[in-house]
Amino acid sequence: MKICSRFLLLACCLSMAVFCLFSCKEKKEGKLEVVEKKYHLTQLSDNWWAIDATGKIKNVGDVDVKNVAVTGVCKSCVEIMARQKWFSSSQNNDIVSSEQKDVVESIGVGIAEASSFDQKDTLSYIPAGDTKFFTFTEFAYFYTQLPNQKPEMPPENELDILIESFLTVDQ
Repeated sequence: MKICSRFLLLACCLSMAVFCLFSCKEKKEGKLEVVEKKYHLTQLSDNWWAIDATGKIKNVGDVDVKNVAVTGVCKSCVEIMARQKWFSSSQNNDIVSSEQKDVVESIGVGIAEASSFDQKDTLSYIPAGDTKFFTFTEFAYFYTQLPNQKPEMPPENELDILIESFLTVDQ
C-alpha cells in the first residue's frame, strides 16, 4: 500500500510538471519599429510656425497589430508658450475627440482654430512584416516677433517619433 501511494504521488507530480511545461509556451508579441521619419516646417500664420511629421512604421514582430497610435516628441521644447522658443502643447491630451470641434468653435480665431488636433496618427492594422505610412501635424510650435520670420528647426536628435500604444491581433 505504501509503495502504491508513493507511485501515485510521483505520477501526479510528474504529470503536473509536464502540464506546466507545455502550457507555458512563449506568447507571440508584436514589435514595431520606426524605419523612416521626416519633419516639415509649416507656417500657420504670419507669426506662427509648427512642425509636422511623416514616416513609416514596420511591424518586425511575429503577429499582426492594430490600433497603432504614433505621435511626435520635441525633447528640447518648453511646456508653455514662449516667443522665439519651440514649445509643445499638451492641450489635445486633455480634450476628448467628441469635444474638439466645440473647443475650436468656442475659442475663435487664433492658433487653436488652426490646430486640427492631429498631433497623432492611428494606424488601424499592420500585418507582420509589413510597413505602413503615418502622418500627423503640429506637435511643436514657434511664435516669432516679426511676421514671416522663419525659425530654425530644432536639431534632429531633439525630435523623435513615439509609438504610444498598439494592440496585438489574436490569431
